[in-house]
Amino acid sequence: MSKEENISNKIIRNTKFNILGYSWVVLVYLFLAPYIIGRIGIERFGIWAIISVITGYFGLLDLGFGTPFVKYIAEFYARREYVRINQAVNIGFIFYTFFAIVIIALLGFFMHPIIRLFKIPASLAGETQALFLIGMIIFAASSILKPFEAIQGGMQRMDITNKIAIAVSFFNIFGTVLFLEKGYGLLGLIINSAIVAGITNIINIIVAFKILPELKITLFAFDKKTFRMLFGFGIKRWVTSIEDIVLFQTDKLLISHFLSLSLVGFYQLGFTVINRAWHLTMLAIPAIVPAASELDAMRRRKEIIRLYLKGTKYMFGLSIPVFTFLFASAHLIMFIWMGQGYHVSALVIQLMAASIIVMNFPAVGSAIAVGMGRPEFQMEAAAGQAILNIVLSIILIIKIGFIGVLIATLISVILSTAYFMRRLHNYLNLSMGNFVNKTMVVYLLPIFVVGLLIYLFNQRFDYLIFGRLGGLALLTLEAVLFFFCYFILLRKITFLDKEDMGYLMALRSSIGL
Repeated sequence: MSKEENISNKIIRNTKFNILGYSWVVLVYLFLAPYIIGRIGIERFGIWAIISVITGYFGLLDLGFGTPFVKYIAEFYARREYVRINQAVNIGFIFYTFFAIVIIALLGFFMHPIIRLFKIPASLAGETQALFLIGMIIFAASSILKPFEAIQGGMQRMDITNKIAIAVSFFNIFGTVLFLEKGYGLLGLIINSAIVAGITNIINIIVAFKILPELKITLFAFDKKTFRMLFGFGIKRWVTSIEDIVLFQTDKLLISHFLSLSLVGFYQLGFTVINRAWHLTMLAIPAIVPAASELDAMRRRKEIIRLYLKGTKYMFGLSIPVFTFLFASAHLIMFIWMGQGYHVSALVIQLMAASIIVMNFPAVGSAIAVGMGRPEFQMEAAAGQAILNIVLSIILIIKIGFIGVLIATLISVILSTAYFMRRLHNYLNLSMGNFVNKTMVVYLLPIFVVGLLIYLFNQRFDYLIFGRLGGLALLTLEAVLFFFCYFILLRKITFLDKEDMGYLMALRSSIGL
């Protein structure tokens, strides 16, 4: 087996397990979300969303130190440098132990002001404080063990990662139902999260030592050079992490502060649909980072460019039809999933679908840049996007209300994407003409017309009279029609060449279809 085939097989295997693992997670959430809202209400569901956002902001205090582990473990493992792997893991363990202590210390100072800032009703303040405290303890404890989980990604063993996620999900389902049926509400959900996180971390530690027998935990493995390398790379990725939080998560905080807590709940539902679909289209990305690191370590620049073009082509082929269909059928989807009264959530799906299509243009390129050790490309784009998004969101939410945060996101995404692609293409010496030709993005645009027709039909047709079961039948019919037209388009433009079909058959065979 050639090196190129070996890397391709790794990407196919990891993508396969990412698809299986993530599909199961989405299925579980689709059933649990209506059940949870039915037990705790839309306001408390909004609090649940806000707690996760605040936890994410506290996570930024690590200055991006957690992001380099997968890249460098992959790089060291490709060269069989086990001493350096041990140095990286031990440095991470020591760093995050101190980080957890700092997080818990800061919690005492900022918990009450943060809760007051987002206008939590007095009747829910005590419950929110308890949630915040337990959530931050879970986060701090899990941070310490990040490097152990990174070993699976660095060794390109995402099959293990997804098997663990599926197994642990059963504990999550059981715990969620048990605590809510016993009447513990949000407090029960956060306690269940603590139990699930503990089980996951224990398994990750055991797996780390099993798949990497050379792994040793010792304080004497600390190396200043390795620390500087990890920190230098991490600080560049840190800015990108800020952008990830600001782009979508900060919207919930602004909605809570300027509008209402219940609107946060409605936003979260629409965001969840888009976020789940977005991650579905991004399932190959985690496999690309270590693969690009391996190619870069071997100085194989042409193969990196080829990986970028092929990966982006597949990304377009998947994301454009998925998000076009979500836009066209957003109201119908929310009606089937949650019932009547969720028009705001459908609006979130529609406007964010447009943002995600734009964001997926540089998705593979971002992973390639990280794998090549050039995270500053994304860092620069992310910094501008974060600042612009916050400023525009505040201005527009004051001027035009709820829809303003969604429009601000779309504008900032378009501008940052244009900047990133210019930086990456200059570095790779790749023209935009060649990029457009190889990825065939222009040829996929006619599918928007089909999506528009379905959207206009849903706007005029009163599907509410048929009930949710009838709505599901209609959605199925629309999906069959839409994707039938899409596959005809793919055949017409010969989107997949012989090499592409070979990769597709390999993936299909590995899944067992």
